[in-house]
Amino acid sequence: MYRMTEVELTDPALITLFGKLADSLGHSLDEEPEKLSFNEAGLLLAVVAWHDGHAVGCGLLRREDGNRVEIKRMYSSQPGVGSAVLQYLEQKARSDGFKTVLATARIINSKALNFYLHKGFKKCPSYGKYRYSSQTFCMEKPLD
Repeated sequence: MYRMTEVELTDPALITLFGKLADSLGHSLDEEPEKLSFNEAGLLLAVVAWHDGHAVGCGLLRREDGNRVEIKRMYSSQPGVGSAVLQYLEQKARSDGFKTVLATARIINSKALNFYLHKGFKKCPSYGKYRYSSQTFCMEKPLD
């Protein structure tokens, strides 16, 4: 139903989707320069989901350590896209030998929290740059 393509972080479709993600969170791309610096440490891949020739979703996969990867910048513009992107990223992580996938969401972002919890993620200790954040909910899911 959706075609996934791995893209560079400078891909125009990905940049457009990042803009839609920022809009959905009440931000503008100008307010999130660190999100567009494109030098995220440990970045493994960026993927864009396509449907009928339109970019409808995206996600990034970043190495946290030797066993764990983190899902970043997930966005979907229609039902089902987020699940397809997540499945693709999890499969890539699994095939690369990772044991656990991590995700974060702001506590006020109930849509993202519910999505990840519904997909089998569980609360985990805060990690990385989220270690001291009281606004972020950290989650993990084993890759069986």
